Amino acid sequence: MAYAYEDQVHESILRMVPADGKVIGSIGCGPAATEGVLVRQGREVHGVDVAQEVYEIARPRLTSLRIISPDDRTPFAPESLDGLILADVIEHLPAAWDALRQYAQAVRPGGWVIISVPNMRYVEAMARYVLRGDWPEEETGIFDRTHLQFMTHRRLARWIHQAGLTPERWFRRPDPRHPRRSWVLNLLNAGLLGLLSNLLDYQIQVRCRKPKGAAEAR
Repeated sequence: MAYAYEDQVHESILRMVPADGKVIGSIGCGPAATEGVLVRQGREVHGVDVAQEVYEIARPRLTSLRIISPDDRTPFAPESLDGLILADVIEHLPAAWDALRQYAQAVRPGGWVIISVPNMRYVEAMARYVLRGDWPEEETGIFDRTHLQFMTHRRLARWIHQAGLTPERWFRRPDPRHPRRSWVLNLLNAGLLGLLSNLLDYQIQVRCRKPKGAAEAR
């Protein structure tokens, strides 16, 4: 089966990566174009993915790469990483809140976790759901047919807390397909003092930290 997702560098992910962190894991790394940028910067990036078809492309770009089972919730040893990238991954998982808790255990205290998920409350998605009464099955994007979780800012914030992590910064992510429309909507949102922010983000993106000295989430 052909791999459905594009082989490209995602600047929206790179901007979330902090200056600290030498040893980084990436779960669901895909072709690893984004992770390859970090390797060229001198960091170690260890990728795992469930898709065998990405191996030949991704392996030369990474420090290491393993193909894992879809139900592997411990692909890295506990506290073995300075940082972890979860870019458009957890929305595809059953019981994703528990998966996030287990993934976070691979990060050392003081380390970071980057999460990016689709925003199912994005204004266009809500218009199709509420006005048309439909939630289509598409190849990629918010309506990706392989999504198992309905993601919102509040739901992700709850999962982060349950995983023993602390949000360090939330990042705005407008719709990359319609930059002019996003500019107009963001201008309107500014006039409304940010009341529409959670409806205008195409993706929900956040950088978290594992508190130093904190006990593991149970």
